[in-house]
Amino acid sequence: MKTALHVVAAAALLAGCEIKSPAWDKAGASEATVNEDTSNCHLKARVAPSPHPAPPPSPYAASVALNADDARLRFEQEEFRNCMQEKGYSAKR
Repeated sequence: MKTALHVVAAAALLAGCEIKSPAWDKAGASEATVNEDTSNCHLKARVAPSPHPAPPPSPYAASVALNADDARLRFEQEEFRNCMQEKGYSAKR
């Protein structure tokens, strides 16, 4: 049973990695500046407190944990997007 949960969790994580993130553009910004701002925004998003804290771990609630991880990932992506836009960047697909 645990092996099946690990396979499902790995598949979910890999599916999330397949989504190509947009390139960020800002007039007059050098590549070094874009890289630095991107790194800073990623860090800021990772440490931002979630408005919906994860529930306590339970061996009987694997789907709840996966849902909490998915919600955290979406929250961090939104925080990152907001940070980059606040710095004057626009997303290019």
